[in-house]
Order: sequence, then C-alpha cells, then structure tokens
Amino acid sequence: MNKIKTTILSFSFALALNVGALNAQQFLTPVNTLTGDAKVETTDGKVIEGDIRTAMFGGKGLMSFRIKDETTGDVTRFKAEEVKSLRVKMDGWGKMAMLSEQTSSLQKMSNANFDESVDREYIYYHTVKWPGKKNKYRLVQLLNAGFDNAIKVYDYPGKKTASVGMGGMTIAGGNAKTYVVAYGGETVLVEKGKYTKKHFDELFKDCPSLNELDKKDKDWREFASHVFINETSCQ
Repeated sequence: MNKIKTTILSFSFALALNVGALNAQQFLTPVNTLTGDAKVETTDGKVIEGDIRTAMFGGKGLMSFRIKDETTGDVTRFKAEEVKSLRVKMDGWGKMAMLSEQTSSLQKMSNANFDESVDREYIYYHTVKWPGKKNKYRLVQLLNAGFDNAIKVYDYPGKKTASVGMGGMTIAGGNAKTYVVAYGGETVLVEKGKYTKKHFDELFKDCPSLNELDKKDKDWREFASHVFINETSCQ
C-alpha cells in the first residue's frame, strides 16, 4: 500500500513539475521515449508501417529506432540518417506529458481555435538541415504540428533545462532557450536572448497582425502564439 501511495505521489509531483516547466511555453513537449504504431518514410523513398519497439535518443536528437513491419513481421533498425520522416501515434504517457500546453491572451487575435489546431494524436520527426552546419542533418521532433504550414518549429536537443523522469519514462521537457525553425526554404536557430530584437521581425515581417503588437507582446514566452497567429491570420 505504501509503495502504491509513493508511486502516485511521485507521479503527481512529476506532473506538477511538468505544468510549471511549460506554463510559459505553448509548443508540444519534446519526448525522449517512443513506442507504438508508427509510419516511417526512408530517404530512398520506402514507406514502412508497424510498431516501434525501441528508440535511442542522444544529444543530437533521435539517433535510431527498431520497428516491426506490420506486413512482413520483420524487425528493422533504422539510423537517423536513413529516415526522412517518422510519425508515431501518441500513447497515454505521451498525451499526459503534453497536458499542460497553454495558450496566451494573444490567441484571441485569431478566429481559429488553438486547441483544435494542435495535432495531439501523433508525434512527428523530420530530418532537418542543421543551421550553420554544411551537409549536417538531424532527425528532430516537430513541436507545432497542426499549425506548421508556414513555419516549422523543431526541438533543439540539449538546449533546455533537465527533464523529469519516472520509471524509465521521460514525461516532462525543460524550458527551451533555443529552437530550430524552418521557413522560407531555410533553417535557422531562434534563441531566447535574441528573439524580441532580432528573430521576431525576421520571422513575422509579412504579418500585419503581429507587427502591430506592443514590444511587451513580442516576448519569447509568446513565440508559439506568434507562430499560430501567423499561420491563421497572415497566410
């Protein structure tokens, strides 16, 4: 009984930390564990659907994973450099890790509903050309699935505070200070310290709704709202 009580308290504590960590960030929480139904598109054009059995993460993102083909039953290991994209159906733990997504008052500027726009059913990974690195690519998680047509925001592995783990499952991401952003055919690093004075104008120069904002509303904490408004009001 005490063991069960301790487990429940540990889970509640970890979830509370998750809520606190994400209160100022509205993108999806980066995950460090993957299992379940998945669809893989390889760099040579093959598409495989099946069940992910194991996945390995490192400082450069998702490094490799094993998937059991639903058609043949074969288990294949893929390295990140062999994968163009990966879609994994989110299980209960993954959804729990993302319960604390918030929207700000800036959402009211858009007629679309943020909660309905965000894709919470799947976790997406794309192979992205790494900013400032010639011929370097990484397989990283898309964090704004559902409102990512104009601007795609990706996790920057290692550029956040420590995450919280329980029972081998990572259920909370840290506060991001840097994102990898793809837009207009290029990828760039968007950093907290340079957001208001530099990145905001570069990303949203063609969006009148955002250009009219006061300086206080161009804060890093509102980045997800800015991307959402740009998607729904300026495209």
